[in-house]
Amino acid sequence: MSTVQGDPVQLKKPPLAPEARPFRRRPSKLLILAGLVLAALCATGTVFIYRNVDTTVAAVGVAAPVRYGQILLDSSMLEIQVRPDPGLRPVLWKDRAQFFGRKATTNLWPGTVLTAQAVEGELPPRQGEQLLGIAVKPAQLPATPLEPLKAVLLVPSGQGGTAVDAWEPVRGTVARVGERDQTGLRVVDVVVAEELGPKLATKGSVGAVAIVLLPGS
Repeated sequence: MSTVQGDPVQLKKPPLAPEARPFRRRPSKLLILAGLVLAALCATGTVFIYRNVDTTVAAVGVAAPVRYGQILLDSSMLEIQVRPDPGLRPVLWKDRAQFFGRKATTNLWPGTVLTAQAVEGELPPRQGEQLLGIAVKPAQLPATPLEPLKAVLLVPSGQGGTAVDAWEPVRGTVARVGERDQTGLRVVDVVVAEELGPKLATKGSVGAVAIVLLPGS
């Protein structure tokens, strides 16, 4: 310890620095308002999306089987609720009266949705096709019942022990299956290519054609 004129000199401590306090920025009213607007828009968008996903429309469903070529009746329809889908154009329930009495251009099964294409399509024969009747006995067609829209192969068949007339088999599509008569003969309407119709019609009328059911039909 040093002395000046005999008196002790006390060393003084340096003054403490003032305590630093964190700078608090007051929130801008404009930012608060922008946040509220953004939150409201997000909430509105969520509700809009939910309502669009959850929205359904009253459409026509199939209540009873309607086979290809049969007439669509009021009893064949029922009201169902479906969600809008760009890939599906159902018949709306309010428009169902426009489709009464139309023929189905495909098989309609219960639990499916009715579309306009299912009753507005063109029934055969179409352009480039011919519809002909093939008279067959039980041995000239499979035991499995034939149904409309089934793909078949028409092949040569002998009649009454006569020689089989050789000709190339022809692909066709069943349009209608007639009832069996007293002799066991029935007529099956088949759609074939236009250029093959006349030849097959002659052979089919005398029982010279057998019907083969193709796989996957």
